[in-house]
Amino acid sequence: MEQTTDKSVPKEESADSVIRSFLGVIVNPATSKGALLVLAGMFILVAPDASAPIVRLALSAGLILFGFTEIWSAIRHWSDVGFTGVLLALLSILTGTSILFLTDAVGLMLRFVGIYLLLRGLAAGLRLLFRRSRSVVYDVIAAGVQTSLGIMLLFVPEAIAQASIGIIAVGAVSLGGVMVLYGAKSNDVHTDMDAGTLMTISKSWFKRSDLGFERRAEIAEGLYFEAPDKGQKLSSWWTMLGLSVAIATYAILQDSTAVVIGAMLIAPLMTPILGAAGAIVNGRKARLVSSLLMVFLGASAAILLAFIIGNWSPDYIPLDSNTQITSRTSPNVVDMAIALAAGAAGAFATINRRVAGGLAGVAIAVALVPPLGVVGLTLEEGAWSDAWGAFLLFLTNLVAILLSATLIFVLGGWTSIRRLRSNASSIALTTGTVFSAAMVILLPLLFTSQGLISESRNQSTASATVNEWVADNAPELTVARVESVGAEVTIAVAGPQAFPDPASLAAELQDDFDQPVTIKVVLTPTQVTQYDSQSETETQLQ
Repeated sequence: MEQTTDKSVPKEESADSVIRSFLGVIVNPATSKGALLVLAGMFILVAPDASAPIVRLALSAGLILFGFTEIWSAIRHWSDVGFTGVLLALLSILTGTSILFLTDAVGLMLRFVGIYLLLRGLAAGLRLLFRRSRSVVYDVIAAGVQTSLGIMLLFVPEAIAQASIGIIAVGAVSLGGVMVLYGAKSNDVHTDMDAGTLMTISKSWFKRSDLGFERRAEIAEGLYFEAPDKGQKLSSWWTMLGLSVAIATYAILQDSTAVVIGAMLIAPLMTPILGAAGAIVNGRKARLVSSLLMVFLGASAAILLAFIIGNWSPDYIPLDSNTQITSRTSPNVVDMAIALAAGAAGAFATINRRVAGGLAGVAIAVALVPPLGVVGLTLEEGAWSDAWGAFLLFLTNLVAILLSATLIFVLGGWTSIRRLRSNASSIALTTGTVFSAAMVILLPLLFTSQGLISESRNQSTASATVNEWVADNAPELTVARVESVGAEVTIAVAGPQAFPDPASLAAELQDDFDQPVTIKVVLTPTQVTQYDSQSETETQLQ
């Protein structure tokens, strides 16, 4: 009995220890805060429409609370806050109240911010123009980023606000995940996380993920056209580029998706782009220049070759009805999102042996050569607008891949912490220049996306309104097609009766579109006859 009792004591202590450890993980502030951040971020991402009022309420409450806190601090310690601090506090309270009670306040404030950024961007541009800039690179970045962001906030503030909320939500999920993992590693119920702890975790991450000199040299061997065997590397690259462009161009002419995919698989343009991203991170200017030069020369050669092929090839399919061309002449924000993800995947596959086979999928996803083929073909036909659209798609892919690949190379250990510190300013300037280019490119993409969304919304609204109106006013007519292009609505109907006076329909559509509309009706008369074989009589029913 005594032995049994002695054996049971350690088991009870072990159970207590497990419970205590579990509670330490669950109860500590780091895990709790992290879990809340993850839940809040996921709620916004999963249900953006439902979360919008909550985000608005939280933002307004935070601004109002901040304002009153500053005023209270001013009452107690006027010298620390001062008149400027009180004005900022009152502005914060006014802004929070406006967001809470005025539905259009957010859009109006974003437009004011857009005007401010636009003026700052123009000022930076004027400094460059009149050669009064103290830092040319800084002003180039400032002019590009601030002007582009200002224009976007001025004309599409809702889209920018929604994108900002999405980015904040992704950041909350990421930071929350880090906090949960950090808290889970500690058994202390008092474990918390601050900025210093986050910096320590970041340093630890970079040390663990450092690839080392040998692995970096091995990867660089495949990314850069350097000795040994420099000539062989260059000749192989140019040969594969020429073949991939030829395959892609002929596939586009035949409107063959399968063959275009084959051209994507063997296209080598991704290599120097990833090489440029790696050179940005390592601060290797010579490698950066040589990689970007290869991209420029390769793109120019691809356009020229596609132009020549188009000049000597018969017109299999008209360009305006060729889906391989029409799908690449109107890039939008989704194309940039695809390129960002593909660039990240390409960089990750480059530094990680276990997923190196995924580079083929990356090549298919991002499609660098087909847009250049479309540029050459449309230039040969004199379709300048289509050529610019396809070239914009290529630029979108190029800049997006550079941005995301640079980030992945930094996080993936492509360079050491020591080198990151020593080249911090150079990396920041180069990345800032690429980011500025991305912002400039994003402008037409955003407006194209807004146009597509507006057209889709108008098409859906017009179809619903026309079908309901015809059902009420001409039930014997059947609506075959409704097409909305700009302010013109084309209605194709069939039936035994004439189309009623469309004045009331035009008024409804004008209310839906917020502009005068033109209605075009295409009526196909129908006649139904019935034949009785027994009596050999024919009766016209309609």
